[in-house]
Parts: sequence; C-alpha cells; structure tokens
Amino acid sequence: MVQITEIAPDIFRISTFVPDFDLQFNQFLVRDDEPLLFHTGLRAISPAVMDAVVSLIQPDRLRWIGFSHVEADEYD
Repeated sequence: MVQITEIAPDIFRISTFVPDFDLQFNQFLVRDDEPLLFHTGLRAISPAVMDAVVSLIQPDRLRWIGFSHVEADEYD
C-alpha cells in the first residue's frame, strides 16, 4: 500500500507499507525545476514507488536521486 502526502508545497512523502516486514518505508519527492527523489527504498517496492512518482511528475523530468544510507536488506 502506498500513500502520498504533500508535507510542504511541492514536497511529497511517499509512504510504502510492506506487510511481510510490518514496516513502512518513506521516500521523498521534491517537485521543482530539477525534481529530486530522496531514498528509493527496497528493490521490491520500486514499481509502487515509481507509480507514485509518475502520478506526481513525468518520469523523464526526474533529475536527481539521493540516498541517505544503504543497508544490506535494501538490496533484495
């Protein structure tokens, strides 16, 4: 399940709940002249995250992808 929340003008939290882990992962999209997606989450949730991004901007406009950290469990 994915929930999109505008937390400030043109800044969105994309919350993705993964029932198998009973965890919520949060990604952030900054929609401006050079849009930024901050933290992508697990590979398994990539399709849901990209669907959320596409609902907010055209995917070819995405200019930056940032990561705060990488954990071993986020490769699968």
